[in-house]
Amino acid sequence: MDREAHQDEVCEFAREIIAARSGEAIHLTHRPDRACRDSKAVDEFWESETRRYAAEHTLIESFDGQLANLAKIERLLVPVKGLVAGRLPGRFALAVREIETSAARVNFDGAHQEIARLIVDVADRMKVGETISIRSEQLPFELRLHLRFKEDSQLILYTDIEGDPNELRRERLRRALDAKCPKLAIAAQDTRIPVLILEADDIQLSNVSLVYQAFAGALRERSGDRPTIAILVETDASPWSGWVLKDGGRWGDAVPRNRDGGILYQRGQVR
Repeated sequence: MDREAHQDEVCEFAREIIAARSGEAIHLTHRPDRACRDSKAVDEFWESETRRYAAEHTLIESFDGQLANLAKIERLLVPVKGLVAGRLPGRFALAVREIETSAARVNFDGAHQEIARLIVDVADRMKVGETISIRSEQLPFELRLHLRFKEDSQLILYTDIEGDPNELRRERLRRALDAKCPKLAIAAQDTRIPVLILEADDIQLSNVSLVYQAFAGALRERSGDRPTIAILVETDASPWSGWVLKDGGRWGDAVPRNRDGGILYQRGQVR
């Protein structure tokens, strides 16, 4: 699926959440940004029987270059999981440093075989809770292998990043708000309710609590152009999850609950 089609689906899910909460069907009426490619145009206009909305979507990376790094990590390490399947005496976590793998140039086929060999060679000697560093002359980066427990045979992949993850996330939110809030404020002058849709696609480094903390901290630094509604859509698992971070003057735990009394919405199950 291309990026625009994916964004359309994220916005549709957010629209369904707001429709369920308002009790009114909401329809997509226009995509201003695609119609004129104006840097000040928002992504979508919506309308219900009594309200009009302006919606802006943004993907929140946990660190700069996360998506590019993820693509490289998947190409580099995901095939290794197949090579070691059923050969590991427990559940292991394999981590590489983002700064090393981003710059590394490797022959992927050879790297897959070498990483699998290194893991299998040391796995039997490791104790539960132990973490070891592994290096090879064939690899321009270090591997860190951790044994979580013995009752399994699985390899989980992680990326270690430089710096404080929370501050990196907040800085990304600051920049996203700088880019998106002024556009929503302009659209709101036309009696539209500004809706900010945050997307997170990072099951390793992100969750709703961490995103909300960064979002709330960054939003408190602003005045005058805060979105009326802010929704987080997590696309790192199926079904997607949706969370209302801000609804009018209510933020976080103060946001009214859904019809089930909870705070989570799942795609395909919104009511």
